[in-house]
Amino acid sequence: MDKIISCCGVICSECPYYPTDCKGCPTIKGQVFWLEYTGENICGIYDCCVNSKKLEHCGKCEKLPCDRFNGSDPTKTPAENENDLINQLHQLHSMK
Repeated sequence: MDKIISCCGVICSECPYYPTDCKGCPTIKGQVFWLEYTGENICGIYDCCVNSKKLEHCGKCEKLPCDRFNGSDPTKTPAENENDLINQLHQLHSMK
């Protein structure tokens, strides 16, 4: 199976929520299931990158990483969240 990668650098196809709870941002256009917990209609990173800036992914943005990457998953430890961010940034830099 090919990797499905979101504009933020998350490898959707490696996520435990894929494909049951989430089909991946390229398919669902940033309307991820966890938005019900944040009250948003669309992921802020996706909205900025794809809808506003018309970029393929954040790796093409001169402001990477911006404040939109400061969020964290409350179900993970600070170390796990930091590792996730490092992995996302590595993925994005490899896609430039």
